[in-house]
Amino acid sequence: MSEQLTFSQWKSIKPALFIGLALALLQIGSGLAAHEHSKSLLWKAKYQTSQNLSRALVVAVTEQIVLKDYASIESHILQTMSNIEVASVMLTDTTGKVLSALKREPGQAPHLTFDVYSIDTPKTDQTELQSRDSAFITTWAKVSLGSDKGWVRLQTYNELNSADLASLREQTLLLSGLSVVSGLLILGVFLWRAYFTVVKREHMFEVKFDEATQRLMQSEKLASLGELAAGVAHEINNPVGYVSSNLTTLQKYLTVYEKMLDAPAADNADMTALKMKLNYAFVRDDLRSLLRETQEGLGRVKVIIQDLKDYARTEASTNFVAADIHLGLKSTLNIARNTLKNRAEIQLNLGDLPLVECAPSQIDQVFLNLIVNAAQAMPEGKMGVINISTHRDDSCVCIQVQDNGPGIEPGNLKKIFDPFFTTKALSVGTGLGLSVSQKIIQQHRGTLDVDSQVGVSTTFKITLPIQQLSA
Repeated sequence: MSEQLTFSQWKSIKPALFIGLALALLQIGSGLAAHEHSKSLLWKAKYQTSQNLSRALVVAVTEQIVLKDYASIESHILQTMSNIEVASVMLTDTTGKVLSALKREPGQAPHLTFDVYSIDTPKTDQTELQSRDSAFITTWAKVSLGSDKGWVRLQTYNELNSADLASLREQTLLLSGLSVVSGLLILGVFLWRAYFTVVKREHMFEVKFDEATQRLMQSEKLASLGELAAGVAHEINNPVGYVSSNLTTLQKYLTVYEKMLDAPAADNADMTALKMKLNYAFVRDDLRSLLRETQEGLGRVKVIIQDLKDYARTEASTNFVAADIHLGLKSTLNIARNTLKNRAEIQLNLGDLPLVECAPSQIDQVFLNLIVNAAQAMPEGKMGVINISTHRDDSCVCIQVQDNGPGIEPGNLKKIFDPFFTTKALSVGTGLGLSVSQKIIQQHRGTLDVDSQVGVSTTFKITLPIQQLSA
């Protein structure tokens, strides 16, 4: 998968992965359990073989013990040892005295044993006992004919037959192979389902959420412009007013020039008299000043419109480019000029900042929210001060907006970044400005902090990385 898993995605997928892994391990474990079960069946068969040989020998030698026919006893023992798994056979009386004994070395023929005269026999009323050590499976079978006559001790080698083991390994390999394949298939299905139900679904949700967030930001931006509309209109109306007045005056001046141009040829004295009559010298001097003022007014309108256009644009608003923070700050102040008028004086303490990788339109929106909020926080009739300072801090830049307003109550300070929370009148604020501002700064991998002292000041501090790390 091309996308990196976020923490929330991993948290959603983790249960499915654990279930898939558990089922896969269960399948593999079932194969191993089948192997162990098959192995235990082989051991059980070996115990059963030893038990059957012991019982058969007891039946065969019981009468010979009574008759003390040791030749027949040895013949039956030798017949029992024809089974190559049998390591030794001993026949004892009830006291443990050895009556007959045969043994064989691995791969050798059985032979009589004469160096063992007595062994310890079980002290129990049971007729059969079986045990196992590192070398042998030992089976004790009691010889009885009306009364106890002795014991048969039969030992078989404590190892599985190679042919049986080979067959068992083949079965185990097949079962384990099938278990692993089925386990991988189960895990693959869970991964596939987890990817399409969690990652893809969450990705689509995030895309829709981002779209909604962008619409919310743009909506809040337009709401801010709506609040500033009257002030912006006033700011534009002033230069437009004197441009209009200047054009009216210019029209009058053109009349003077037309009369001068249309005057019949006359001597210098007559021309001088005409110029004095029409106030030609004043018109000529004032015309230059009038045109200069007109150009300045049109330039002022152009700047305001351009600042509004830059602020309100939606195209490429999320594209990060290297931008001049101070330029955006001054442009924002230009838009908010009329809102600030008679409410707060702006003091700029700008440091030396490098170009910052950001979405300029969004950062300007944050500036406007903080500056307008600071101005609106000033009590009616009081001229406040908004101090805006910037400086560089290692790999980040810091922008502080501090006002000397009434401050924020501690109870409200915890909620000011909550969507739709506002202490303003409904006609003044939507309660989205600070929430959207914080979202914007977080998307820039920065921080937006607030510190306020009631009756003293409120300070908002923006910290932005100079360069955005690649995702």
